[in-house]
Amino acid sequence: MTNDKRGRIMLPWPAARRIAVNAGIVIGALATVYFLGTLGLYNLGFVAKNFPAFLHGAEYTLGLIAIVIPIGFGAGFAFGWGRTSHRWLLHSVSTAYVEFFRSMPPLVLVVFAWLITTLVVAKNPFLSARIEDVGGFAISMSVVALSLHSGSYQAEIIRAGINSVPAGQHEAATAIGLRRGQSVRYVVLPQMFRISLPALGNEFASVIKDTSLISAVGAVDLMFQGTNLASLTAVSGHLGDLTLIWLIVAFIYLLMTLLVSRTLQGIERRYRVPGLEAAQL
Repeated sequence: MTNDKRGRIMLPWPAARRIAVNAGIVIGALATVYFLGTLGLYNLGFVAKNFPAFLHGAEYTLGLIAIVIPIGFGAGFAFGWGRTSHRWLLHSVSTAYVEFFRSMPPLVLVVFAWLITTLVVAKNPFLSARIEDVGGFAISMSVVALSLHSGSYQAEIIRAGINSVPAGQHEAATAIGLRRGQSVRYVVLPQMFRISLPALGNEFASVIKDTSLISAVGAVDLMFQGTNLASLTAVSGHLGDLTLIWLIVAFIYLLMTLLVSRTLQGIERRYRVPGLEAAQL
């Protein structure tokens, strides 16, 4: 970014052009959808009536994403680093974590976390007296379980990224007088993140869709709202609106995934180093 004569921050032309094009596509798509509704191709009144429900579900889902991705990345980074350690205990614990969570279906983890938390709180007078919303607390534990599931995959991505940094980089850092901590901070981590970004982007996009599993334990997210509206629509006999409901849900998930993917692609382009791409192969 640059500053103009008045000190205002100016985006580079390619970045500004991409933002303008993407915004134009989104606005054009929404205008087209609205226009098709006015032509009677779908029930525009149904969409307007239930728009608050979709909006609430989308906000809840965004909240889940804002929790799952940071926790998953933190766990993935810690245990991925542990997987490269030469210390037996740290390496063993990290490997056990990765193998356990990668072998479990995410839906099973979500449901078991909710059940176990509910049972433990219900049978423990100390906890039950201090936790007012047991259901909400159990849902929170399900979110943590989903985060740890994503973290197990991210741990392998981080491990592969660390191992992709040539050993000669460590030796060169030592030769110029850097201590081990400085070598990790200034040499290993920057290269590791550049190498790992594409795979991390894929995992983040996947975990956005996996947040829909939290609806199985009562979270009022986008999937829950879609399922609830679909059930009410089926009972009322308006079967033609069922397809519309799931199209809206799919479109909102698509927008969320594109937002995260485009953001990571921008970061990847910003910090790309010519010649480092070959290390990703």
